[in-house]
Amino acid sequence: MKRKPDLSKDIDLLLDDLCREWGFCNRLTAADLLAHEAPLSANEFARAVLQAEGMNSELETSWMRRIKERFVDRYGASVSPESYARTISGTD
Repeated sequence: MKRKPDLSKDIDLLLDDLCREWGFCNRLTAADLLAHEAPLSANEFARAVLQAEGMNSELETSWMRRIKERFVDRYGASVSPESYARTISGTD
């Protein structure tokens, strides 16, 4: 799995993958998702992707699960710029 050196670029890479593989091509960016100081959770990520597509995350349970799984496979249950930097540098 290719990784980018910083979390923002890596999340944009994941969003590009979702666009290419599943057709979730919207204007959502890592900058939108990382605007808050708190770590980004798999639930928040999946909900944001579906909302950007005009979908209701509470009704789209299959897509919620699939998108969350992709996030968890890549980052775990949640990620922050600090935790990602530790993971990339191998100190985590």
